[in-house]
Amino acid sequence: MQLLILRHGEAEPMVGEDSERQLTDRGRAQVAWICDRRADELAQVRAIWASPFVRTQQTAQIVAGRLRQRVDTQPILVGDTDPQEVLDALGRAAHFPLLLVTHNPLASILVNDLCGSAGAHSLGTASLACLESEVWADGCAELSWLQHPEA
Repeated sequence: MQLLILRHGEAEPMVGEDSERQLTDRGRAQVAWICDRRADELAQVRAIWASPFVRTQQTAQIVAGRLRQRVDTQPILVGDTDPQEVLDALGRAAHFPLLLVTHNPLASILVNDLCGSAGAHSLGTASLACLESEVWADGCAELSWLQHPEA
């Protein structure tokens, strides 16, 4: 099975509620660039899950618009969720390849825990990782590729 993990694009600075921060123009461009660069791989996605925060919803909608898919909002995809909650949800997921649109630290923790890579991989804004595994448990996945947006 294949799992793609996308961190949201660059967001506006913290002014009010973190959950209400929107993508900047640069953030939208980052996400569009990733979608163009990995169009073939993203075309295989059968489901999109996203955090309820505004910036992740905006990021997911950019991808979903290109794929003509809907976004399933998942409250467990906020940045400070216990990664085991996400792994449990993945175990119940019906459609793969699955794209998760989320935040750090959760995005980087998931990639590193699933791959057993001890913090070797960091996801910056709009970074997209592709993992392969038969089961979603710590140390059981292989990182197929990790794409960072151009600077």
